[in-house]
Amino acid sequence: MKTRILVKEGEYRLAKAYCMDARIDAQELYCFLTGMDKVQLFLKAEEEVDAETEEKYMELIAKRAQRIPLQHITGVQEFMGHTFKVSPDVLIPRQDTETLVTEAARVIQETPREKLTFLEKLKGGKEWDVLDLCCGSGAIGISLAKISSHVKVLGADVSEKALAVAEENARNLRVKMKFAKGDMFAPAAGKKFDMIVSNPPYIRTRMISILQEEVKDHEPLQALDGGKDGLDFYRIIVKEAAGYLKPEGFLLLEIGHDQGEDLRKMLKDDGRYTPAEIIRDLPGKDRVVKCQIRDKNEHRTEAKGATEEQGED
Repeated sequence: MKTRILVKEGEYRLAKAYCMDARIDAQELYCFLTGMDKVQLFLKAEEEVDAETEEKYMELIAKRAQRIPLQHITGVQEFMGHTFKVSPDVLIPRQDTETLVTEAARVIQETPREKLTFLEKLKGGKEWDVLDLCCGSGAIGISLAKISSHVKVLGADVSEKALAVAEENARNLRVKMKFAKGDMFAPAAGKKFDMIVSNPPYIRTRMISILQEEVKDHEPLQALDGGKDGLDFYRIIVKEAAGYLKPEGFLLLEIGHDQGEDLRKMLKDDGRYTPAEIIRDLPGKDRVVKCQIRDKNEHRTEAKGATEEQGED
C-alpha cells in the first residue's frame, strides 16, 4: 500500500471514530512512527509501505480511535516552540496557555531601566523570582526560563507524579528550575516572588461530563475541576497570593473565556491588587488576568477616604 493511501485510511478510521482533526492526527501518527516530518511525508506519498510499518501504524490509529489523546500516544506536546514530555499525570499544554507565557515574558522584558538597581544594570536586567503555581508539566515556568536568563522559577504542584514529569522536562530542555510538592502555596512558605503565574483548574464541575472524551477520560481530574462555579482555586489564589509577592509584584492567571469579569471583581473586592487587566488570546477570547500588588500607602489612603465618606453619610 502506498503511503498516501495508508495515511488516508488512517484518517478515515479516525473520522469514523469522531476524532477531531482526523487528517492531522493521521499524519502525525505516521510521522511519529517513521521519524519523518511533514515535508518527507509529502515527498514520499507515492512510495510503498512495508507490511510491518503498515501493521504498526494501524495499531496506533486504533489507539487514537479509542479517543486516547494523540499526545499520550506520542508522549510529547509542542509548546512555545519546545517539545515537552506529557503523560496522563499532567494536563496537556495547550496553545491557550501560550498567551499567559507571552504576557508574563513581556512584563519581564519590559522592566523600566530606571527601576533596576546598579547591580541589575551591570547584569543586563532585573532578576525575577517566579512561582509557577499548579505547575503540572512545568510548561509555563520552563518556557519563561528559556525566554529569559534572568528568571528563577519555583514550580509547585500537589501531585508527585506531575512533578516527576516537570523535572524531566526541565532536564531535557536544560533549564535550572526548582520544584516542590505541596498543596497550593505550601511549597512557597517563607518566600517572596516578583511574579506568580498559574493555570489553575477552572472547569465547572457540572461541565466536566460533557468535555471531549480525550479530556474527561484521560487527563487528570484534579487539573480540571474548579468547583461548582469554576472559581474555587482563584479564591484561594487571590486571598493568599498577596502574602507571597514582593512590592509591585505581578500576578498572572489563565482564566476561562467567561471568567474575566468574575476575576476582575474578585481582585477589586480584595483591595490589595491594582485594577485587573484582561488579556485576550489569538481567537479574541478572555484568557489571562494580570494585576500587581498595590502600594500599601495608596491602599491605606483609599481605605481612609472610604471611611471618611461613610462618616459623612
